[in-house]
Amino acid sequence: MSILPTTPTGSVFIRNFDQGVVEEMGSVIRTDTLPDSGGLKRHGYWIDEIFTVPTAVPVIFNNPEVVYEKEIYPAYLITRSTPFEPENMRWHSVKQFEYKAGVPGTDEVVSGSPGVSGFEAVSGFSEVELKQQAWPVAIFYSIACYARYEHEAIPMVKRIMKTFSPYSKVTVFDSLNEKRTYTVFAETGIQDIGELADVADRLKAYSMDIRVEAELDVEDPVVRDTLKQVENSFGRL
Repeated sequence: MSILPTTPTGSVFIRNFDQGVVEEMGSVIRTDTLPDSGGLKRHGYWIDEIFTVPTAVPVIFNNPEVVYEKEIYPAYLITRSTPFEPENMRWHSVKQFEYKAGVPGTDEVVSGSPGVSGFEAVSGFSEVELKQQAWPVAIFYSIACYARYEHEAIPMVKRIMKTFSPYSKVTVFDSLNEKRTYTVFAETGIQDIGELADVADRLKAYSMDIRVEAELDVEDPVVRDTLKQVENSFGRL
């Protein structure tokens, strides 16, 4: 029988993994001027130190129209595929919980009579908080880079491959801002998708697909009564 953690854990859902994949690339949030946009500014993710010159590259998530319509190059485009695939091999038996923690402010009680033959004392909180296990799922992402010239695209491809090797990790922060890591697998190698981007003859575009072995917290924590103190002929139980 497994022993559950006695400290509450945070929750993770789709947005946590979206943010984790984007930030794993080394991107940071700030407001900057988009390249070749005539001064258009965007508040979002940017990656520095891609090229030998100090040029920041924007990271655009799930919004390919911005890349094509505004012709923002160079740029990264990260898209998430749906639906998510359940990974039943990582699913535990029914009614499994992530943690069992005492509820702050409740009484810590003792059940049983220490020193009395036939009675075993058990101590604990009168109420505990439990959270059911998260759903194990696979989330698929496509990471693409777009540039006008090959000498711009190649360093961007290298960044993708350096971040997500065939077997790698992604860091995710839960609702309590606690850090977690999840396994990532490369689903494809680098693919040339330049012929699919019908924007400019000299547009260079490459992509790679990854699979994140994720989990999604669906159920809210619940509080249950546990130990109670009662009077008997031996005293309090």
